[in-house]
Amino acid sequence: MRKQVPLVSRRLYDTNDLIVQEGEAGNSFYLIESGTVEVFKNTGRAEIIIGYIKKNGIFGEMALVDGDRRSASVRAIEPTVCRVFPRDYFQYRLGRSDKLIRALMRIFTAHIRSLTQLQAEVGVSDIQRPTVKLGKDDLTEG
Repeated sequence: MRKQVPLVSRRLYDTNDLIVQEGEAGNSFYLIESGTVEVFKNTGRAEIIIGYIKKNGIFGEMALVDGDRRSASVRAIEPTVCRVFPRDYFQYRLGRSDKLIRALMRIFTAHIRSLTQLQAEVGVSDIQRPTVKLGKDDLTEG
């Protein structure tokens, strides 16, 4: 029988609530149950919107993959409910995967960080981030 993922918390964020701050340590990742968030970077001169994430999308995972600090900030643009999964759970699941898969995830994360920085530097904003929907089987052990 499959075991359910331990759920640390379910949190409600109001419009304009800051959920993740660029530069902080990443201790969890988030799954959006309802609502929408915007991902943005502050360049010092301007705030650049990197994209939007909607229901069933995740964010905050990159800092857990590579151990680096958060590469962007995330705020709710409407009332938003998120499931919050801890670093320990993520590391446990990642640790059970193949070494090649772990290496590829680190490479992909490095590429995404580089592209996100470039996007902020050239001022490209308002891009719809693709949502890869997670199903119940993705959140259970088996």
